[in-house]
Amino acid sequence: MDIFHNNPLFTGVRQMLGAFAKQQMRPIAAKHDQEESMPWELMKSAQALGLTQSALLDGRKKLTGVEEDPDPKKPKSQARLAVAASEELAWGCAGIALALGGSGLASSPVARMGTDEQKAEFKKLLSGLDEKGHIKVAAMALSEPATGSDISGLKTSARADGDHWIIRGSKQWITNGQSANVFVVWAQTEATAGRAGIKGFIIARGTPGLVPGKKETKLGIRASETAQVHFEDVRVHKDMMLGIAGASESSGGLADTKKMLDSTRPVVGSQATGIARAAYEFLLDRVRGGSLNGTPMASHQHIMFELAEMNMEINSSRLLAHRAAWMADHHIENVAESSMAKAHGARTAQYVTTRAMVLLGEEALEPGHPVEKWYRDAKIYDIFEGTGQIQRRIIAKHLTGTNPT
Repeated sequence: MDIFHNNPLFTGVRQMLGAFAKQQMRPIAAKHDQEESMPWELMKSAQALGLTQSALLDGRKKLTGVEEDPDPKKPKSQARLAVAASEELAWGCAGIALALGGSGLASSPVARMGTDEQKAEFKKLLSGLDEKGHIKVAAMALSEPATGSDISGLKTSARADGDHWIIRGSKQWITNGQSANVFVVWAQTEATAGRAGIKGFIIARGTPGLVPGKKETKLGIRASETAQVHFEDVRVHKDMMLGIAGASESSGGLADTKKMLDSTRPVVGSQATGIARAAYEFLLDRVRGGSLNGTPMASHQHIMFELAEMNMEINSSRLLAHRAAWMADHHIENVAESSMAKAHGARTAQYVTTRAMVLLGEEALEPGHPVEKWYRDAKIYDIFEGTGQIQRRIIAKHLTGTNPT
């Protein structure tokens, strides 16, 4: 389905990354899932396609060969390109897709809030290879053990000390947390300021007191690394703080973080759609060539009705994600639409993979079966980047102006 009406820019990106997912991601997906290992070699080769670890700072030219119009008032294409790319890559393997794009979580606030000097420093820290010969990756350290979805309740603190800030606290469930060469860390700079006091800091790996913690063992998306990160009186120069110290919430800090999530949530919803599409297509191929009780599976109404329902939900999720992305590209507030895209995509991925498991029966319960993997991968999409409950609360507030309790 080409929802871009043969727009060569978007169609070309979708076809290119679809081929990459089929030819290079699918063949190694099971291996990295079973090993719970990052696909370092594939991450190197992906850079030739423009899938760099600093892609959000590089602009769309790296991926499309077309320069984005620098006029901030004109419509962009970056959000729609990200949504189109994410579905194709997640169709290949959601874990590998997150490994390829995990640095974007950290790049996004730098691109949105950083000065030219901060952007240059961030890209410098991502250039070249690390001591293991791996490409360098970045991590956004936001979630904490006691504050997952409630980002306004962060306990990690930043204390002013002359020209520096002293950061202390712990982060959990951090993508690339163990291997990152640069971290964007969120901390409370002024307890009495509430949300306005929360700021982001760019911190290089190797800074004294920055201690990557243990790597988590996860249900799904195992090719993407998740780990704890600890900050034991980490000293950071004031020039590496994003936003403006002491400014209102609407100027940098947490408010800009929320705006960043309005851009990334449609991408997450699109990734979930890619998982759902993978399971749906696997099941559809089986139905087309299979039989049940001596008759073609495609002649059984209950099976075909299931497939029809899956098809409707997948198309609905895709369109919600592209609508939210289109609004972002046209500078239209998309808070509710982003939450709809994320929540609906997550629900669709879980619904399709669950029903595919049921229809395939015992076969799909075998470890290593593709549907079994997609079933495990799907669950996280109802949790990270804001749980399904958080998304519904945002949507509900948009409807009435009141936060439901």
